[in-house]
Amino acid sequence: MKNFLGILFIFSLFQLPTIDAQNKKIEQLKSELPNLSKGQKWDTMIDLMWEYRDIEPEKTITLGNELLQATKSDVKFKNTAKVLNLMGVAQRNLGNYTESLDYYKQALLQSDILNDTPQKGYAYINIGNLFYFQGNQYEALKNMKEALIISTKEENNHMMGYCYMNLGDIQLSSGKYDIALDNYKKAREARVAINDAEGIAVADYSIGKAFLEGGSPHLARSMFNKALEEAQKTEYESLQYKCFEYLGLTYTYSSNDSLSWALKYYDQAYEGFLQHQQPLGQARILIKKAEVEYRLKHYDECISYATKGLEIAENLPAIAEALQFSEILVKAYKKKGKVRKENKALRNNIKYLKLFNDSEKLRRAQMLDNSIQLSNKEKEIDKLYFEKKISNDQIQNQQYFITALIIVFVLLAVIVYLLNLRSKRFKQFSILIKEKAKEIQKQKVIIDQKALEEHELNERLLEKNIELMEALEQSKKMFEQLEKNDKLALLGQMMAVVAHEINNPTNFIYNNVVPIQETLAEFLTFFNEMDNVDEEKIEDLEECGLLLDGIQDGVKRIMDISAELKNVVKSNHGLPKPYMVHENLDTTLNLLHKKYKYDEIEVVKEYDHKVEEIICLGGKVSQVFINLIDNAFQAIKEHTPEGGRIIIRTTLLKDKVGVSIIDNGGGIKDLDHLFETFFTTKKDGLGLGLMICKDIIKQHKGEINAFNNKEGGATFSIQLPLEFDDSGV
Repeated sequence: MKNFLGILFIFSLFQLPTIDAQNKKIEQLKSELPNLSKGQKWDTMIDLMWEYRDIEPEKTITLGNELLQATKSDVKFKNTAKVLNLMGVAQRNLGNYTESLDYYKQALLQSDILNDTPQKGYAYINIGNLFYFQGNQYEALKNMKEALIISTKEENNHMMGYCYMNLGDIQLSSGKYDIALDNYKKAREARVAINDAEGIAVADYSIGKAFLEGGSPHLARSMFNKALEEAQKTEYESLQYKCFEYLGLTYTYSSNDSLSWALKYYDQAYEGFLQHQQPLGQARILIKKAEVEYRLKHYDECISYATKGLEIAENLPAIAEALQFSEILVKAYKKKGKVRKENKALRNNIKYLKLFNDSEKLRRAQMLDNSIQLSNKEKEIDKLYFEKKISNDQIQNQQYFITALIIVFVLLAVIVYLLNLRSKRFKQFSILIKEKAKEIQKQKVIIDQKALEEHELNERLLEKNIELMEALEQSKKMFEQLEKNDKLALLGQMMAVVAHEINNPTNFIYNNVVPIQETLAEFLTFFNEMDNVDEEKIEDLEECGLLLDGIQDGVKRIMDISAELKNVVKSNHGLPKPYMVHENLDTTLNLLHKKYKYDEIEVVKEYDHKVEEIICLGGKVSQVFINLIDNAFQAIKEHTPEGGRIIIRTTLLKDKVGVSIIDNGGGIKDLDHLFETFFTTKKDGLGLGLMICKDIIKQHKGEINAFNNKEGGATFSIQLPLEFDDSGV
């Protein structure tokens, strides 16, 4: 619990600028906005995000979204990583650690793309701080050291000061006081180098903390007085209250004779937190005052402070502080002999202890999830580096090829000159060489033209890639709208858009591979007709032809997959239309076959040929088929490694069509709860799939049932009317 309280305290320390000064700066920046040019306006919006990040983090996020939207198509805007970093800080201040980590990861990726090294360093610092707040000191140290490497390489004293300060905080929370003290001193040196008065005051304050935690309250008191003097010179009010608080602690750690001095400094700190409306700081001071009064055996005053603090902690809520207050009240009431109030305080203490343990479990789970997400993002960055390296290698190989051609031309010219000097008998041969040289020159012109065409083709490919990225961005927006409105209907539209947008660049690539292959064939023919040709070059060209064939095959596979996606969603989600049951079942099986083709699961189709088409919302019905058949595959994969079998059976009833999906997997546990929301038997499931399937079938006035087979496995049975009845839908 001590570490957790320390983390909360460090978090509150980031509220460094005073509120009054920030409000004045914000009003000044807002008044300047209307008269600024586009670029100046963007810079001012970033300044506003910085000022809002602590006092009104929601406004930082709003401004960041506006700025990202306004600059997404402007290649001159280079501050994307900085905007994402500030949005991450705002989410962290709101307590949204998952969203905060996501913004930091995006900032890390954008800083690599835009070559923004300083913001890459700050992204590492922010990620390290986030892990530190969650108690993961290993990941915190790892990211801080990455930031320190960048700041040292860039000779950025401002960033270096932040790194050493954070490294000191991490080491201090681990009880490594000497290492923490050394880091704080290095942070002070970095801030002295850039004459950062406020930063120097914070460094002296942190050095005092290291002395205090290391058992030297007198040395700590000296540093806190020094930091207090520096904070008063710079009108750094929030740091002044921190100094008052820790000066009180130095007297608390001394003897009982000095406890009156501790109360004096705690009163000054409390007034500051009260003036600036910082309830967490008020609660923290009331804990210390209650503990001092308890040591002085002033139990009534102790109970008064603890009761007042508990009310503040409950209103925040601040579980750790509430737990401490309840513990103090239990001790004080016991000393007073008030058994009933002691029992009540003890019950509260048990309640807060349970809440605190639950919050600790949640924090650790979140910490593990953040570590996994960060690892995935690092893999994405490594992949980006690898692709960039391959591109650079290709450019370098082209340069080598052109250089080799130039050398060949020079050598031919030298040979012609030497032959002319040696003998007129070689005149005809010389003339022939000259003609060959002219032909080579013509070929060089052709090569240059082809290179220019290839350059134009690459530019067009780049444009198509940008179009594809924009299409993916549109798909993301559609997904967000999907969550707000009708998820299943918009999902089908989104899949159709993606399939359509993928077709454009893939068709473009497919249509342009052919002329490149033809040009390569011309090169091969030309070089094969020449004498003294480097065989390795010809082999390289032939290998290029094989690579182009591979590209062509890959593009065909993409086009086939895109066509299958379009088949899945070609039925309109919004209006009932004719729907071929067997055809759509085959399409679903074809899609899922690619996913499970190595699992050797047999699929048996027992179709009733009397079943033809029904009138329904085709996209939604296809979603039901995909979900149920995929569940069958997964059940067999988990419980029946060999001899897996799925039967798809259709039956024409009087005015309905029946579809059964039968598997020989592990069966279904808790059948009574199967279609309830959030009930799932999968390790990583959400418990929404079968609930959505039931809603879709209910919307069609149909029925869906499930039961376990006697011989093992399970059966899902669906009955759908032949005609769609929209009454009451």
